[in-house]
Amino acid sequence: MKRSELREFGLSQLALIENTDDSTNHCNNSLEAYEFNPSCLDDDYSWLTCVLGLKAAVHGNFGIGALLVDSTGNVLEWGHNEVFYPYFRSDRHAEMVVLSQFEEEHRTLHKVGAFSLYTSLEPCPMCLARLITSGMGTVRHVAADPTGGMVHIMKNLPEVWLELSAKRVFASARCSARLSEFAKEIFLLNVDGLNKKLERRCI
Repeated sequence: MKRSELREFGLSQLALIENTDDSTNHCNNSLEAYEFNPSCLDDDYSWLTCVLGLKAAVHGNFGIGALLVDSTGNVLEWGHNEVFYPYFRSDRHAEMVVLSQFEEEHRTLHKVGAFSLYTSLEPCPMCLARLITSGMGTVRHVAADPTGGMVHIMKNLPEVWLELSAKRVFASARCSARLSEFAKEIFLLNVDGLNKKLERRCI
């Protein structure tokens, strides 16, 4: 998908989301009305991760979306969290979904340092390890996750992971503060209920 086609695609995804509760409708309407900020280099990519995150939440998954961009700015892959729907898969975090699609479709591509992955929420420990292993050159998140995110405490990783991640970018997306708020709001739509589901499964 060309970068110029990103907004049209995102709006088409929002149009597929049926009216649900007031909070979801508010997020949908806010994303539909949002205008990209030209001074924020990652605003359009960040916006689309939020759209995908909302799609995930409506399907009963954690509200997180992600996409993968090549060196020319085109979006190669996109997806969202699929842990609970269509069936339980503990590994189907948004970043994992996108990376799996990409690696399956580009089996002979061995260098991805010029590629970037954007995610609506700071990657968890599992996803960060996968992203480091992938060789992805840049990973940016729209909203920080101080309780579950791993990027802000990367210094605590084992030495081998720190060595593998050296000279690569793991940082916040260069987007508007409003989009960061959207990403948080979407994640919070159903996180409490889903966390309780996980607790019942694990404890």
